[in-house]
Amino acid sequence: MHPAGRALIAFWIGLLLLAGGGGAVLWWLGPPQAAKPRPVQPGPVQPGPVPAVAHAAAPAKAASTTGSGTTPAAAHSAAPVSLAVASPLPALQEPAPGLPGRTLPIIGPDGRMPAEAYASHAGLPANGPQIAILLEGLGLSDAVDQQAVDTLPAPISFAVSPYSDALERSATPPLLDQARRNGHELWLSVPMEPAGSPADMEGGRALSLNLDLAKDRDLLIWCLSRFPGYVGLTNALGGLRGDRFASSSAFSIVADAVRQRGLVYIDAGLAPHDQPAIVPPRTHHADLSIDDNPDASDIQARLSRLEQIAQQNGSALGVAGPLRPVTIERLRSWSRTLHERGITLVPVSALPPPHPGPADQPAPVQGAPVQNTSDQGVPAPPLPGAGATPATAPIPGTPPGTSRDPHGSGADSPPAIRAEPLGPAPPPSPLSAPRGGHDTDRTPSGLSQTSPPEKRP
Repeated sequence: MHPAGRALIAFWIGLLLLAGGGGAVLWWLGPPQAAKPRPVQPGPVQPGPVPAVAHAAAPAKAASTTGSGTTPAAAHSAAPVSLAVASPLPALQEPAPGLPGRTLPIIGPDGRMPAEAYASHAGLPANGPQIAILLEGLGLSDAVDQQAVDTLPAPISFAVSPYSDALERSATPPLLDQARRNGHELWLSVPMEPAGSPADMEGGRALSLNLDLAKDRDLLIWCLSRFPGYVGLTNALGGLRGDRFASSSAFSIVADAVRQRGLVYIDAGLAPHDQPAIVPPRTHHADLSIDDNPDASDIQARLSRLEQIAQQNGSALGVAGPLRPVTIERLRSWSRTLHERGITLVPVSALPPPHPGPADQPAPVQGAPVQNTSDQGVPAPPLPGAGATPATAPIPGTPPGTSRDPHGSGADSPPAIRAEPLGPAPPPSPLSAPRGGHDTDRTPSGLSQTSPPEKRP
């Protein structure tokens, strides 16, 4: 054979042997395995901006095209306005002398008054006629108290009885905290000797003409210290009005407390034959007593009359109490439809400011004698802790260092010591029927024109 042929045969034989050997090796190794992924070691997370969610802006954009320039989405995103009344503020309190753990209201260092700080804003702003309701007797019945606080609308104001058992245990009972959270402003009832005494009496701590002035002053301090955080005082308590004391010159100690401590006073009405000798500054006069007759139909009729007064005068103040389930139910039902008649239910403090009275009738100067049955010729010192300059307390809304025209002109005058003027005696009130024939007019000597009452033991 030719040598080239033998070389070619040898080449193919070698190639076949190489291919067979390679196939044998691959058969022995088997099919190929998939490569396993290498685990990734976690590293530290770097802080960075959170990406915005694309659909978050879509509702606002859609809402902005709905019409009137006010963006509904923006209105819903605004923080809700709380109706809660302010809790007692330390800056508006001072220790009550001789009463550990109790405090008295004062005007703050910045001139802020308790009457402003603890006022409710429920129902505001109000347009058109306004009605305010003061419901007295809170604190005397746990079940009825809770019903009133839980179910009555926020603008209704409560007057707390100083005789509440809850106030014996604590100056800050949970009931009052809950009332504030629900938007109710609080007032304090001051027990005073009524026209029908001694048959009618407002408890063992009532201010009385049968007591000397120092004792009445101590009783008033006790009453003012019962709890902190009230807007002002009222003579409404237990369905009585403290007529006999409130129509005497001894009532000046209450008027002084209202002025000196930055409070407001609600005159719930005196018997028709009684005329107030002194009217405290910042006094609201009630227009109608709602539940003298605790009958549902009669209460409804008086509420309708209160609406008429509000329509005629622009505002009206009704007083009710003591707390009764029938009164609570009637007030709740009546208030639900009041707006349909164009009337707004507001807190008492939201009523138009009471006229301070003619400027030519100044308030009693501290240290002037206050007549009582047993204090003839004794000067009346300022209430304990009230400070040396209560007569210069600013009128709400007046900048420090200026005084405001009491007739509402708004003109500012140079800084001066200013006493809040007292108003003239209002006309007889039809709020309640006479409860007795006691004549409480006082002669200049301090003695009653009728026979003086016997001293109470």
